[in-house]
Amino acid sequence: MTPERELEELIYDHLAEENPEAISELDDALVQSRIRLGIRRARKHGLDTDGAAVAFVTLMFLVAPDFDRHPAIKVALSNASLPADERIRAIFSATSEDDWAAAAESNSGWDAERE
Repeated sequence: MTPERELEELIYDHLAEENPEAISELDDALVQSRIRLGIRRARKHGLDTDGAAVAFVTLMFLVAPDFDRHPAIKVALSNASLPADERIRAIFSATSEDDWAAAAESNSGWDAERE
């Protein structure tokens, strides 16, 4: 995995280019803080590749900062038999649109995610 600071920049650039609406109303320091939080959470799930970390943090911004606490998503993320990149992709086939909607609705917010 890329060194942490470079990974933060990679994720920031990805969000700015691919999902600018997710960060456009936030100041850079807050975005960076949330990205660091997301990287820590991704690593707790064993998502140890750049691609998996970028995808995980992006989902935190787009769906909910605690999307991974939804039971179906949590189960899919815990499938340690799959490599990180495959696991992050597999969460979409292992879950339904209703699961994602429920994850977004039960969002506890970013402040609840501070560790």
